Amino acid sequence: MRMRWLFGRGNTRAPWIVAVLVLINALLLRAIDPLEVSRLRDLAFDSYQRLKPRTYDPSVPVRIVDVDEEALAEYGQWPWPRTIIARLVDKLTEQGAVVIAFDVVFAEPDRSSISRMVRDLVAYTDPETVKKLAAAVQDNDQVLADAMAHSRVVLGFGFDLKGGQTPPKRQHGMAFAGDNPLQFLPEQQGTVKAIPILEAAAKGNGSVNTDLETVVIRRVPMLFRLAGQEGVFPALSIEAMRVAQGANSYVIKSSGANQEESFGTRSGIVAIKTGDLEVRTDARGRMILYDSGHRAERYVSAAAVLKGTAPAAKLDGQVVFVGTSAIGLKDTRSTPVDDAVPGVEVHAQLAEQMLTQDFLARPDFADGAEFLYLGLIGILLVVLLPRLSAGRMAVVAAIFIGVGLAVPWFAFSEYHLLFDPIYPPLTLAAIYVSGTAIAFMRTERERAAIRGAFGLYLSPDRVEQVARHPELLQLGGEQREITVMFTDVRGFTRISEQFDPHGLTRFMNRFLTPMTDLVLSHQGTIDKYMGDAIMAFWNAPLAVPGHAARGCDTALAMQEQLHRLNEELHAEAVAAGREHIPLAIGIGLNTGYASVGNFGSAQRLTYSCLGNDVNLASRLEGQCKTYRVGIVIGEKTRQQAEGYATLELDLVMLKGKTEPEHAHALLGGVAMAKTPAYQELVRRQTEFLAHYRAAAFAEALELIPGCQEAADALGWNQGYYEIMRARVDGLIDDSPPDWTGVYVAKEK
Repeated sequence: MRMRWLFGRGNTRAPWIVAVLVLINALLLRAIDPLEVSRLRDLAFDSYQRLKPRTYDPSVPVRIVDVDEEALAEYGQWPWPRTIIARLVDKLTEQGAVVIAFDVVFAEPDRSSISRMVRDLVAYTDPETVKKLAAAVQDNDQVLADAMAHSRVVLGFGFDLKGGQTPPKRQHGMAFAGDNPLQFLPEQQGTVKAIPILEAAAKGNGSVNTDLETVVIRRVPMLFRLAGQEGVFPALSIEAMRVAQGANSYVIKSSGANQEESFGTRSGIVAIKTGDLEVRTDARGRMILYDSGHRAERYVSAAAVLKGTAPAAKLDGQVVFVGTSAIGLKDTRSTPVDDAVPGVEVHAQLAEQMLTQDFLARPDFADGAEFLYLGLIGILLVVLLPRLSAGRMAVVAAIFIGVGLAVPWFAFSEYHLLFDPIYPPLTLAAIYVSGTAIAFMRTERERAAIRGAFGLYLSPDRVEQVARHPELLQLGGEQREITVMFTDVRGFTRISEQFDPHGLTRFMNRFLTPMTDLVLSHQGTIDKYMGDAIMAFWNAPLAVPGHAARGCDTALAMQEQLHRLNEELHAEAVAAGREHIPLAIGIGLNTGYASVGNFGSAQRLTYSCLGNDVNLASRLEGQCKTYRVGIVIGEKTRQQAEGYATLELDLVMLKGKTEPEHAHALLGGVAMAKTPAYQELVRRQTEFLAHYRAAAFAEALELIPGCQEAADALGWNQGYYEIMRARVDGLIDDSPPDWTGVYVAKEK
């Protein structure tokens, strides 16, 4: 029942209702903003970066010293002895590196240190000997710490979900403006940090963790907080920037700060400043990675640095991140532009963005703006849906969807702002598709009803035309000029006596089927079958140009078809050894105005026509028997079928009529009308009717043989002149005193 209510023909609001429901649900889903919707936005933003990645500038002083395959082949497997790391620090410092940030966590003492190996001998020799040997050999970790003490080194630390350990050493202070930022920062339970001797020598500590929520690195927290700890802990990239500037604190700007509108809400962090650098972040203190893609120019092999062959320009004055691209060490990450890049490259790219101030930002008002756009445009679409045609609605929907796609791209490409290009256009498309789909289904239902209603009356192509353009119909009834046809089989009672019920049914189907095909092929509409009779009309429900001529063509084709059918029936009768009774039909055609539409009762309707000219067509068909001709047409039909071979039969007062009608026989088409034989017949017939109507019956009788001769010459061999000879002969014997030339029909 619900589906019928929704798709029923009477429910024109169904597309509107469905579109409203889609919009309401879409707005609710956007207000909730589940993780799936957020990920959809992220995928769109990823595609933006692939289409237009950040332009890499090799002059930006950020480089990566790479523990690559070449370095591992030269200096052995990882982890290297801390003495080699110390040499690397010394070389970088000598060549002018501003800061050295390790994307490595030195969480354990160096096991390759000789001092550590000596201490392990305590089980095999006396403690005093071990103590003397240990004092004589320098510890590898101490060597690295000494190298770090003479340089600016930032060590990496990671987070431990289990908690424990003391927090990393903080060598910075924190200040904030606006709301307390700690409530917005991601909280961690514990850390894995460098050993104390190295931590004490470093100038800073930064987290090597990147995006903690997704596999693809899109946003990297710049600051963290630890459970049970005050203050903040920085990311490796921003800590490297602090140490490079010699700054000693972080200033966090949050909602409610000076020149930062919060509108009474705690919307989150806006920016983090250290030294002269201000880093724009999202509300949770995360910096959005604007990926330039992997660039070999960033990299310097650690082997080249250790050998002293690295280009000086690539290290002097540079912020250096030390990491690895070696496949076996498995430090690879996925970014919006690349599926697999060394993890250290993420930190380097973030540092580049800080130095160039090239940030991506999703404004605080983005969610509200998208929601408002979706709501307003969605409502406008819903309002327009039932008011515009399908073509115009498609154009309007395409414009709104195009705006929803173009504006976010423009904001990204020109201003580096991130607005959702997926959810609003997708919702608008869903509104349009759902609304138009329901309208289409309802239209198809209407078309199916029309096909069902007219499938028995019209040819398939006409039915399809009606179904596609139901506006052409006025099913409640309309006044329309039509041409109406009635046909009837002569002597049907005698014919039917030859057959049993089944045989008669087959016989009638054999007769009615080709006759029906002729009506439909000439764009006619079958009104009904009345036993052996057919009623049809032209110019409804669809307009048929030249409908009178179409009716005449059909009548002539029926008579030709009847001749072929009689030949077949004769052959069959001879083969069956029974009498063949020739099949003859009378056809009446008339043109005029009638009421056309669905008529009947509440229980049953039929598409038909009513009116005086319809009745006249039926009466004219009856005169076929009176005048012994095959086709009788009315005066209006003759006038509109100009050029056809017609012959005026008589001026007849038909049953139930108060005015006489000119009855014409239809002899043939336009080709026959141009023949001399036809023109001669018309001349003689005109002369005959003139004497007949003037009551000169004797003279009229004398003209009949000549008319018959002309008819025979034309091949029109019907019984009209025999009937007229008998009638005129009777009028000679009994001439009426009030003769007007009008014959009063005695039968319908």
